[in-house]
Amino acid sequence: MNWLRPPPPGTKLRPWVPDLIFIPISRAFERLGVYFYNQVISRTSIGLFDKRWNKNIHGPYCHWRYYGKPDTRLMDVKLCDLRAWIARREKTPSAFYNEFMRNIWRVHNLYFSGPVFNNTIKTMFRFVFMYSFLNWLVKMHRYWDFQKTIYHW
Repeated sequence: MNWLRPPPPGTKLRPWVPDLIFIPISRAFERLGVYFYNQVISRTSIGLFDKRWNKNIHGPYCHWRYYGKPDTRLMDVKLCDLRAWIARREKTPSAFYNEFMRNIWRVHNLYFSGPVFNNTIKTMFRFVFMYSFLNWLVKMHRYWDFQKTIYHW
């Protein structure tokens, strides 16, 4: 456990890679990052608020709200209008991603950090249940052979 303890005062720590190699490589990575940001990320809307959001109308920005033009809900659509309703949908990969993330944030807001925060005990039990369920999901293949031996002890 000596590697975990801090070194004594006055110890000179040498980098793993000599500066003659490390500095040019780190500068190249930094310049590559700046180039990627200027040429790719700054020209997209990655990480920006929805363009349809207006602070004066909608108030503070909520990740789980849809700020587009309101439309009929799927369960309220009649069968004869279903084709027209589907035709009005945006079917790009970014639209699917935005819808997926909107639902993730909605569930997070509803169950984990809503307007009134849940008490600590309820949150702890949720995490214990989630941990137990995920462990069962990962390890359930171990019990498949046991099911075959139920009548053959």
